[in-house]
Amino acid sequence: MSQLGMWAADTTPDPLAYGARLLDIAVRRHKPVAVFGMFSGGHDSLCATHMAATHPATRDLFRAVHINTGIGVEKTREFVRHTAEAQGWPLLEYRATDLGQDYDQLVMEHGFPGPFHHRKMYNRLKQRAVEALVRDHKKERADRVLLVTGVRRYESQRRMGTVQPINRTGAQVWVAPLTWFDGTTKNEYMAAHSLPRNEVVDLLHMSGECLCGAFAQPGELEWLEVCGFADEVRRIKDLERRVTHPRCRWGQRDVPAEAQEEDLFAPGFLCVGCSDDALLARLGP
Repeated sequence: MSQLGMWAADTTPDPLAYGARLLDIAVRRHKPVAVFGMFSGGHDSLCATHMAATHPATRDLFRAVHINTGIGVEKTREFVRHTAEAQGWPLLEYRATDLGQDYDQLVMEHGFPGPFHHRKMYNRLKQRAVEALVRDHKKERADRVLLVTGVRRYESQRRMGTVQPINRTGAQVWVAPLTWFDGTTKNEYMAAHSLPRNEVVDLLHMSGECLCGAFAQPGELEWLEVCGFADEVRRIKDLERRVTHPRCRWGQRDVPAEAQEEDLFAPGFLCVGCSDDALLARLGP
């Protein structure tokens, strides 16, 4: 029986106990040289980052990390910085532009990404930053780095059975201590630990940390403007006016002939909340 087999598949474990046990197992099994809370600015990532910062097995190796894609709501970036400072979390901010990945330039060359182009955009704006983070903190070839995310089983029906509590990819060890959290558990955890709420999340129902548009829903740009994020909308509309590629509109959902299904259903460890079921259903066959 696995170390997580203390709970049968048809039972629901205590979410907090499960998360704490998961961090214990990940540290004991992989002996990481560093532990990073992947803090996007959303409430899930906030809870997961707090757990990593306070849990005895991970707190001594802990730092918070924000991946700045270069296209997102600035208020969320401010929330991340202010929250980390208030909590006393060392914060690293990895910027895609520092790694030669500029969103505007990518769109000018290749057009705005649709659902089936998301994988390429994820690789450029987030994955390369994660790889740089790991390179910067490995000391020896065999070293492993723990990356703590806020992925939850209950976020979508499609992912109910697919969340992997611990997932190793080379030196990267991804851990999801919120695996069994639902929305109520998350809100109770935030209240119990006096964690601040990001007003962007409460307005948009997403962190807004990445607005690449690959999985944008109909009317999302207008909703951003209604909610007061005029600067972000203005930037996107200005970019639309400058793009000459056929995919010249943010959020358009063209499905190219060469598209592969895995491009849609493998959004990446840091974008698992983008492709929700309602959106996928609207894409049609």
